Amino acid sequence: MQQTIRREALKPGMFVVSHGLGTFDDPLTKINKCLNRQENLDELVPPEAAEVLVDLERSVLVEPTALAEEARTAKRLYTEALTHIHGFVDAVRRGTVLDTRAAAPLVDGFIESVFRNEAAAATLFKLRGFDEYTFTHSLNVSILAVLFGKHQGLDRTSLRQVGIAGMFHDIGKARIPDAILNKPGKLTEAEFAVMKGHPLEGYGLLRNEPDMTPEMLRAVLEHHERCDGTGYPRGLKGPEIGRFSRIISVVDVYDALTSRRVYKEPMAPAKALGLMYQWRDRDFTPQAIEYFIKCLGVFPLGSFVRLSGGEYAVVTGANQHNPTRPVVKIILDAKMRPRIPASLDLHALFGTDQAQEIIQVLNPAEAKINLEPFFLS
Repeated sequence: MQQTIRREALKPGMFVVSHGLGTFDDPLTKINKCLNRQENLDELVPPEAAEVLVDLERSVLVEPTALAEEARTAKRLYTEALTHIHGFVDAVRRGTVLDTRAAAPLVDGFIESVFRNEAAAATLFKLRGFDEYTFTHSLNVSILAVLFGKHQGLDRTSLRQVGIAGMFHDIGKARIPDAILNKPGKLTEAEFAVMKGHPLEGYGLLRNEPDMTPEMLRAVLEHHERCDGTGYPRGLKGPEIGRFSRIISVVDVYDALTSRRVYKEPMAPAKALGLMYQWRDRDFTPQAIEYFIKCLGVFPLGSFVRLSGGEYAVVTGANQHNPTRPVVKIILDAKMRPRIPASLDLHALFGTDQAQEIIQVLNPAEAKINLEPFFLS
């Protein structure tokens, strides 16, 4: 149902169709995007627009929640989803029927959680000490795809579809022998050739599922395609790669870099983004990485950082107007001893006697620090 409302009544999650009356003085401007944050309102609808047309059926209307509260909800959602993804993979390995319908309510939970509190929904899953990469990677990609899609203005239907595509993007790996899938060393050429077959395997498993749309299937098939044509399985270039495929390819690489694997420790989020930025326009379509960095922040939520005052903190919130000065929670003193946590808005303190800045991004895995409790309290 579409409805005209006052511009000031717009809330995050509302799907904005257009603004303007279609007259010479007030031309019709089509938007067709969700408002993802209140502070992004001016970017989506100019202040001079008095009214806007919204589509309530395509909106995701949820009330924001506090970080700690949503972190507990996100933890429960993730644990439940992990049980389901085990079932999906086991079904493929046993050769039994794969029921993709169970994925929809799981992804709906991710969508609502992301809109209630991005910090909790999009950070907690990267802080937990899971070692089951085969299973957790699919869930992480699903959540990140929802988050990235939200920042690109996708409506609820599209967010659900890209989230489900993310959940099943690697389902073809269930057909890859464990000796190759979990090999701690470098794969041989023959082994890599087998591994490169997983997108086609996944496509074959899902192509007859009634809930999988053509664009979702493309994402499963194309998530390893690269902008310059060096990807697989078809060597597609730039605009030949599907919309959902482009989203999944970015978040897939990010999660792989920032996850613990049998052969490596997880990379710090800011370092991973810096590396991906070097690969822009080669591996990813133009400006995709710039948009993704804007989505996650220069210092992604959950980053473990050292401040100019010497203390150590975790990034718990973003500042849209000054991305290099996020909201942090100090958790360790300058000698890395636990202290009473204290939140600081580095942007608000800028220019004052208490001003601090981030001088170093660290890897909590190397420091053997579990950041999850600081999001739950």
